[in-house]
Amino acid sequence: MSIMDYFAVHIVPKMYRGKGALHPSETGKLTDMVSCVREYDVNIFFIHKGDTLIAIDAGYKNHPGLLPGCRKIGVDPGKVQALFLTHADPDHAGGLDVRQTNHFENAKIYVGETEENYLTNTYHRKQIGPIGLKNSVAIKPGYHLLKDGETARIGDIRVQALLVPGHTLGHLCYLIDDTMLFTGDAIALNKDGGWCFFSLFNYDSELNIRSLHVLQERLTLSDIRYVFTSHNGYTGDAPSVFRHIDTIPDIRSKDAVFDETAPYDCFADKGE
Repeated sequence: MSIMDYFAVHIVPKMYRGKGALHPSETGKLTDMVSCVREYDVNIFFIHKGDTLIAIDAGYKNHPGLLPGCRKIGVDPGKVQALFLTHADPDHAGGLDVRQTNHFENAKIYVGETEENYLTNTYHRKQIGPIGLKNSVAIKPGYHLLKDGETARIGDIRVQALLVPGHTLGHLCYLIDDTMLFTGDAIALNKDGGWCFFSLFNYDSELNIRSLHVLQERLTLSDIRYVFTSHNGYTGDAPSVFRHIDTIPDIRSKDAVFDETAPYDCFADKGE
């Protein structure tokens, strides 16, 4: 197991247990078009429209909850036509890793052109003193690279890629049909609104804050019906998502809890 994988599934649970930092949506149908599968602390999203089925992110490597979760929501991952990665971290891209079974085998894979540098290990994911941690996910060649602002049309669904660097340097948010925003790990959400994502996981939190301001300016918030985060659920109040983006949640103190409704430990069960 790589350092990045070990950190994701062993260190993070211990550090964030009881802090309310991680509160993904439970596996199920969220809106008329969107369903999700929860894997531990993260969501894989499935979007249906007519005969079109796409996904946002692929979850962890070999997670036991993927197929049971898909059966629960009536989705066959093998019928996903396109899968859009927000970024290449192991909890988002692990389900596509070449060293495990790929249940999205028929999907066209899309990833940001800058984010590809993590897949090729041109960029280190995190620098800790003199040590550069490499990304732990390897994806089969043939994926499609997306530029900032580029639009892909998959059947009846229009997907626009929006570069929001900070969590990673190539992190993408996706605006679907101009009405649904998928923010990946750019935003942390609780009852008070949206915040800059947690600093421990970010490559550059100050860059993330600046990027969120640019994202806000690019969007017509009155048109957006739902905003979906990868680790903190979703909301139908788009303006609130940008309410605290200048602030990085501080959960270092003993009694700090970001979301009092969050599970004590998202990793305590299979998340299916």
